[in-house]
Amino acid sequence: MSIAFEKGIYPIGQGNTLEWTRVRNPSPRGLVFLPPLIGGNLSQQIGMFRWLTRNSYDLISFNYSGHGNSSDKFSLRSTLRDTSHMLQYAHSLSKKEQLPLFGIASCYSAIPLLYAAYCLKEPFGGVVLINAVLKLSPGAVVRSFGAHYRRIFPTRIGIKKTLTAIGHYVDFLFPGIRKGKERFGLLERKRVKLLNTLADFFILDPLKRVCLQDTPALCLYASQDRILDIYDGGVRIDYKKEVRRICPRTFFRPLDGNHFLPRKAARDKAANYINTFLKDLPAN
Repeated sequence: MSIAFEKGIYPIGQGNTLEWTRVRNPSPRGLVFLPPLIGGNLSQQIGMFRWLTRNSYDLISFNYSGHGNSSDKFSLRSTLRDTSHMLQYAHSLSKKEQLPLFGIASCYSAIPLLYAAYCLKEPFGGVVLINAVLKLSPGAVVRSFGAHYRRIFPTRIGIKKTLTAIGHYVDFLFPGIRKGKERFGLLERKRVKLLNTLADFFILDPLKRVCLQDTPALCLYASQDRILDIYDGGVRIDYKKEVRRICPRTFFRPLDGNHFLPRKAARDKAANYINTFLKDLPAN
């Protein structure tokens, strides 16, 4: 099977552009839209779901503003704008080529994916959510950090201890991602609208009024997910209610392990769930 790679730059107005890539099959059965993670790049998501190309699905992903060769600066609000623009582009490709369009999003990227799908009147034949974070909760993060701090320094407080605890906490949330004063993964500090991003974290609630009535969804969630527990301590009950509020037609499947699914067995099971879900959708 001959696989082709395409790259391009997509204009989004006011002189700004987004970098995108697509993996193409000779005879695709569908196009899968993969929004990136913050600090990651377009090849990260393509690599993670490369196995779908063996099942004859095309993949398309992009870089958020401030990442790679995408222009402008990063903020949480810009991820909503960027994803909406790129989903509109992916939708135009799927219509032109008469391909069903699907979406897959992990962690935070579920927020811009679902937001964009709602704004574009549900263009997906189906979506897959993997350990999806569906809301930004500053209070929950503060409580979680307080508990983390007390575990590290049970009897001591101070500015230096707090900075140390913050470093440990970020590593706890994002293991394996290169972090420092000047960067978070691919994202450089100088390419971030810092004040805007902080304000977005406290005031944005993009999915507050979002409901995808007609879009089938598969939600995969880890049984020991420390990140979902921060946002929703009752992940087995309240989390499912929140997912179904946004996507009423959701099937749930639990996976062994934590948020990042480090075990191959869990990743293989997730792949089987996703492949079966996509094949069984009416759009196919």
